[in-house]
Amino acid sequence: MKRKYVILLHIIFWTLLLVNNLWNSVSRGILSAYKNQPVDLHLFCKYLIVETGYLLIPVFCFYGAYLLVAPQIMVKKSYIKAILLAFLTLLFIVGFRYVIEFHFFLPVLGFDNYNDDHWTVTHYITNIFFYYFPSYFVYGLMYFFVEGWYKTRHRQQEFEKEKAAAELTFLRSQLNPHFLFNSINDIYSLTYQQSEHAPAALLKLSEILRYMLREGREDTMPIQSEIKYLENVIELQRISTKGAACINFNIEGYIGSQKIATLLLIAFVENAFKHGVLSDPGQPVEIKLLATNEEIHFTVHNKKNRGQKDKTAGIGLNNVRRRLALIYPGRHNLTIDDQPEFYTVNLKLQLI
Repeated sequence: MKRKYVILLHIIFWTLLLVNNLWNSVSRGILSAYKNQPVDLHLFCKYLIVETGYLLIPVFCFYGAYLLVAPQIMVKKSYIKAILLAFLTLLFIVGFRYVIEFHFFLPVLGFDNYNDDHWTVTHYITNIFFYYFPSYFVYGLMYFFVEGWYKTRHRQQEFEKEKAAAELTFLRSQLNPHFLFNSINDIYSLTYQQSEHAPAALLKLSEILRYMLREGREDTMPIQSEIKYLENVIELQRISTKGAACINFNIEGYIGSQKIATLLLIAFVENAFKHGVLSDPGQPVEIKLLATNEEIHFTVHNKKNRGQKDKTAGIGLNNVRRRLALIYPGRHNLTIDDQPEFYTVNLKLQLI
């Protein structure tokens, strides 16, 4: 919470306490010096001044503990200094109370808190020590402790957020080189073969790069943009295989203003392209996206390629697992069915 709001809350608290004390004094005649006197504006102002003066005693108790004593105990661990400051706070309050009662309230306002009863310094000290210190002084110590705990917790949360943001940025950056490496190899192969599909593949790659390098920098994107990105990746795969890739991409449900973490689904599609059989019309790669306003269900199913595989270490699935844990904690369900012949990924994601 911003400091100005904290100060405002303190002012509101002490103001409400003053109003409460003033109400009790006026309505119940607590201030014996003014009993049986009709409450007019002049007398009301006297009540206000007296209650304000007495309110300063708990104020000094509270902030003396909060600003002077508590830091020595809980931060600097200087207990002797804390005891000394507590004693000085007590003496200051005793002196303050004596001054306002006998040099202001009595001669100026005609208010005598003791009705000519004998008072002593011992009485003053014990009254303040046993009446104010067990409450407001302790409250000041407790407030310092709670505030310190809150600030520490807030700093820890901010640190975790910054750490998560940095990790997400790093994870997103890992996606780009992996995909680029595969795509450039495919286009190089088409160019080497002088294929007529090479220019179309290069143009499609340009559209993909535009999304990855511009829109892909955002944390979230409209689901329509992610779908378009997947369609471009699938189309590029078809072009690079000269139309031999058997891929079905089906979209069902409501596609509107929902947003999803950027470049989240591509890892599952890349994994199917990398390790799956793409040229079997009887067992095509099945990619399905079912969307509602609140969630999506994304499925990728492919037949495993038992022939020569890409031996490079994959980071896609581990990457996306970590991103899901960071972005959608408790709001996703990822299951992978790894069978001898088939590989299926199911992702249920709560968007809201």
